[in-house]
Order: sequence, then structure tokens, then C-alpha cells
Amino acid sequence: MTIGDSLTLGEDQQALQEKLRVLLTAELSPAELRSQLETVAGYSPQLHARLARDFGLAGLTIPAEFGGRGMSLADAVVVHSELGRVLYPGPFLPSALAAGVLLTAGDTEAAEQWLPRLADGSLTGTVAAAGENGAWVPGTDSVQAEPTEDGWQLTGQRWYVTAAHVAGIVAVPALTGEGLGMFLVEAGTPGYSAAGQLRLDPTRRVCTTTFDAAPARLLAQGEEALAALYRAEREFLIATSAEAAGGIGWCLERAVEYAEEWEQADPGSGLFQPVAKACMDLLTDFETVTAAARYAGVTTGEDSPEATTAAHAAALRAGEAYRRGTESVTHMVGGPGSPWEQEVQLYYRRAWSAERLAGGPQSHRAAVAGPASP
Repeated sequence: MTIGDSLTLGEDQQALQEKLRVLLTAELSPAELRSQLETVAGYSPQLHARLARDFGLAGLTIPAEFGGRGMSLADAVVVHSELGRVLYPGPFLPSALAAGVLLTAGDTEAAEQWLPRLADGSLTGTVAAAGENGAWVPGTDSVQAEPTEDGWQLTGQRWYVTAAHVAGIVAVPALTGEGLGMFLVEAGTPGYSAAGQLRLDPTRRVCTTTFDAAPARLLAQGEEALAALYRAEREFLIATSAEAAGGIGWCLERAVEYAEEWEQADPGSGLFQPVAKACMDLLTDFETVTAAARYAGVTTGEDSPEATTAAHAAALRAGEAYRRGTESVTHMVGGPGSPWEQEVQLYYRRAWSAERLAGGPQSHRAAVAGPASP
């Protein structure tokens, strides 16, 4: 499969995309989004529950045996793109990452306990894996794990943890005396807290998590822990790349509307051509980012050796294109006093923050380049 082949959607994917777009357009207007962002949760639990119930979005990639839809990552890319198109602020993405950790870690008891609740949306999860610079790099961990008579306890901090303020469970990679371990911490556990981090993006709540001798359950150690961590990172990069594609799609729609209005209002001004070129650039970016995200989803689903590189490449391409797209639309239609000013700024903040939640462009470039030659 080539990246170009990734643009073709199957009938089921098209149907899901269309139904989801109709609902989100009707239920999450710009005014409604801004209203939700002012609440404590930062999203509508009612709409979230409806999306989980009617579309199965809480259990997209969770196998049917645990109550999920059992969709592929490539299918999930279609959903994340639609969520990104409207800047959906709910915690479907971090819950999916927590589910992936449980599926990969190999702790059957923990999977049976938590996956059905994640799948039906009655529980929200997240992964606390980023260091202070945003990178998910094992071996530079700021969280340490110590054995106790009753199990394990964690001490340290994690940054850039999405939706930790509403998460019922948190998957945490931490260093043990024998290397990396993957742990599970329940909300409300003594010694665990989550605090809102700097508001990089109003549409995606980001927290700092602190573990002060917090009791934790060991899910996996060694290679299994690394596999769970790398899976979560890849899925995060792929999903945020898909969200960026949706956001670029929104930028393209606004640019086309503006171009049509401009052509009708002043057809002889000569300024239509630059606007039309901007629309073509946005269309190219939309198609390229969409294809890269779906290609990364396919390679990850197939356990391809290219999976990690493809995920970082998709994230790098998406971050640059999304930021460029929001800046382009801002220059066209988003100036002070514009009816689209507030909306454009929200998309710009999402584009800016998405680049930084997993290490930023430098981290992606390093991963794509691979290890340096000796």
C-alpha cells in the first residue's frame, strides 16, 4: 500500500463519516462549542454519551469481546478527522490510548476489568507518558516505581496529559529497578493528583499529573511495557494527525466560502487569484495529511517495521500543514472584527498545541531520520 492509496474510503467508512458529520454539525455549533469550553469538564457529557452509545466512539478499536467495535486504526482515522473538523473537546482520544495500553500489556485480568467500561463510555482513561519537554522517551523518566508489601507505588510527575482531570484510570510508564514498567493508577488514589496545565489549547484540556507515593498496579515490564508505550505514542500521533486533517478541511471550507464571496463582490479586482491559490494549497495539504495519517494507521495495524517512522512522519507533516493552514485563513478572513475571528483562533491554538504534545517537530524529525550512524 502506498500513501496515495490511503485516500480511498470504503463504503462503510464513507457512511460513518457522513453520519458523524451530520450529527456533529448539528450538535456542536461554534456557539455551543464555546459554551462547553467554559464548563468544568470542558465538554458536554450528554453529547459524549450519545456519541459513545449511537456511534460506539468510546470503543472504536477495542475488540468486540470487550464490548468495542473492533475497528482498525485506519477506520479510526476517519472518525478522528471528523472530530478534529469541529474541534470536538471530549476525551475519546485519551481513552483510546489507555485501552491500547491495556490490550498490549498482556494483563488479562486488568483488560477484563477496565476495557468493557472504556468501550461503553462509562469510564474515561488517559496515558501519562510525556516528560517536561513533551517527548515520550523511555529512560529519561521522571516517574519512579518502588515495590511495596501490597504492590507498587509511583513518585514523580508527568506533563501534557490530555483529559487527566476527568480520567478514571491513568496508564503510566515508570522506571523500576529492572527497567521500564507500565502501571495503572486509579483516580482518587491517595498520592495522585491532576492539575490543569497552561491553557495551550482551550479545546483540549491538558494536565500535569503528580504521583506522591501513589499506589499503582503493574501491567507489564520490559519489552511488554515498551510495546505498550510505543503503541500509545503511535496511536496518539496518528489520531492527532487525523484531527489536523479535519482542521485543515475546515480551513479549506472557510477559504472557499471567502473566495466565492470575494469573486461575487469584486470580480475585477485581481485579488481573487491569490485567494484561489491559497485554496489550492489548502486542498493539497488536506489530501496529503489525510493520506499520511491513514497510511500510518494501516502500517501500525499491520505491525509493519515502518509503523513508528510513518506515525512520526504523519505528525510532522500534519503539524506544519495545520499551522500553515490556520495562518492562511487568519490572513484571509480572521482579522479583528471578522465574524470568523474567534473560530479561527481556536483552530490556530489547536494547531499550535498539537505540534507540542508529543515532543514537537524536532522529536518527529529525529524519529524519521532514525539513529545516527556510528
